[in-house]
Amino acid sequence: PKTATETPKTSEMAEEDMPIWVRREKEKELQEKEGSKDLPWGLYLLASVLIAIAAVGCIFEFVDGNAFFGLIQPDNPLWAPILITLAVTGLPSSGYMFIKGVNGFNEDAERQDRIDGYID
Repeated sequence: PKTATETPKTSEMAEEDMPIWVRREKEKELQEKEGSKDLPWGLYLLASVLIAIAAVGCIFEFVDGNAFFGLIQPDNPLWAPILITLAVTGLPSSGYMFIKGVNGFNEDAERQDRIDGYID
């Protein structure tokens, strides 16, 4: 005869015995019900890279005195403010998007580990 402490709960036992593909389907259904509130983490990383490249390019164009994208010449009064604004706002924006992308990836990895049974 088993006592109450030795018998596992039926929901825990059912969760452990459930095949992994069934757990993944249940997780997908829950995600669809919740809805995605954010962009996929890969898009944040892509935007981070593109913004960082543009910001560093603006710094190089400012230091070298080149035309801004070949359109606005250095003798134009808007040349310096545009380049400085893009460089100063681009680097922090890129950092923010990079952190957001990495955090999104970590959340997805943790969710997948939970589905696979590595994390309780």
